[in-house]
Amino acid sequence: MTAKHYIYIGYNTCYILCRGAFNLSMKRVTSFDVAKRAGVSRSVVSAVLNDTPGIGVSQEKREAVLEAIRELNYHVDARASGMKTGKSFCIAAFGNTRNPLFLQVLEGIQRACTEYGYHILLSGDPNMDISKLADLYLQRRIDGIISLDSVNAVDESWAQVQKDSGIPFVSIEGFAEESEVVSILVNYKQSVVQALTHMNERVGIQPIYVIFRNEDDIENWAERDRREAYLTWCEQHARNPRVRVITIGDEHAIMELLQEISTDKHGGVPSVLVNWSVGVPLMYRKAYELRLRIGEDIFLMSADNTKRNNQAMLPILSVMDIPYVRMGEMAVHALNEQMNQAKAPSIANKLWVEAELQPGESS
Repeated sequence: MTAKHYIYIGYNTCYILCRGAFNLSMKRVTSFDVAKRAGVSRSVVSAVLNDTPGIGVSQEKREAVLEAIRELNYHVDARASGMKTGKSFCIAAFGNTRNPLFLQVLEGIQRACTEYGYHILLSGDPNMDISKLADLYLQRRIDGIISLDSVNAVDESWAQVQKDSGIPFVSIEGFAEESEVVSILVNYKQSVVQALTHMNERVGIQPIYVIFRNEDDIENWAERDRREAYLTWCEQHARNPRVRVITIGDEHAIMELLQEISTDKHGGVPSVLVNWSVGVPLMYRKAYELRLRIGEDIFLMSADNTKRNNQAMLPILSVMDIPYVRMGEMAVHALNEQMNQAKAPSIANKLWVEAELQPGESS
């Protein structure tokens, strides 16, 4: 018989269960067995397990119950508990497990789930429709959903499903312009301002802003915010704004830019701020070919440490690091508010976080 596998992530460990790998005929230990071993009633066992108010349990009986639990290796039946509380104490984490950013988010989700005693159902298939998780919510198998989305994610059909069914839901980086969806978002304007301020500590910078993009990218709210912040900063500091858009992997365009700025030294050391660090390794290589020293002949910094590869570069790249781990923690806290109906009207649906400056040797 073909075995069926299930992935279950607890707040401390991850188990892969294979049906048929265990003796399923083994008798499950119940609270009745615990009560019998401890010589008490089942209500006393329940009171010890749940700290039920109003039911006095002597220290002697409590210790007897706890000893019986240890001896019998008793575990609370989550399904039975869920029938009483209406909760599964399990939340779904939806994203692409091939995306290293999602793994950072999961780290934060797991940390916060430890605090609340939640388990995590991992849904890591990038081709799966998130609306399929609605059935699990209606079946009381999950209590809410957290997803890591692209910054331009606007899934109106899912937003409507979520609203109609009342599923507690938090998007990380997505649905920025959907007012009724709770989102954890990065203040990209502030990250650009902080990056330029850091670079400006080096005398005489003339910052050029390079927008790396994929060939079929459409400008989203994050890129608009970054560009606007750059233009505003240049105006406030009486600098001449220069914006370049370069397709990721376009070696000719990068070489052309470096040759141009390396010959223009009238305003001090030429400086480049890029939107994503993903395009920087190629800039390093082309600068080396031109015998330009990053951090000396050219100052370079990234406003978004997308792949966390800054420490592997030589010299180390200065970046604004996006705190995806913290965003995962924040998402769990926001989801918990929704699940417990504690979300007051005064609490905003858009929760903003600041990128973190990591100075390197490149600027």
